[in-house]
Amino acid sequence: MAIARHRRGRAGSGRKLKAPHGAFGVRLAQLRKSASLTQAALASRLKVSRRQIAYYESGHGRPPGALLGRIADLFHTSTDALLGRRRASPAPLSLGSAVDARLRRLAPLGDGTVRRLLAHLDRFIASERARR
Repeated sequence: MAIARHRRGRAGSGRKLKAPHGAFGVRLAQLRKSASLTQAALASRLKVSRRQIAYYESGHGRPPGALLGRIADLFHTSTDALLGRRRASPAPLSLGSAVDARLRRLAPLGDGTVRRLLAHLDRFIASERARR
């Protein structure tokens, strides 16, 4: 009997667990409301139940990939935007390790040397563009 009371007391402690997908749910609700759709209307368009939409908006789950794509299409956004992912910055251009090594050796030569090299590079680039 004491064990049952202990378990009951713990379950009703009032402590709320965080929804793991809350940010997605907030974004989905905002998109839905900005499109003047009810949960039922959105569910109908996506061919799912209203209960599923409520579940996603509550932050307790995310839709499977195919449904996520349909949601993104419906709201004219990307799946990355729906999921709250940041766009990765493009990787810096790499000219190869030999060129990179030479460029690193320029730094100690001073600003004047770097300016002269840049002038040479600008002329070279201009001549290559003209040639093509």
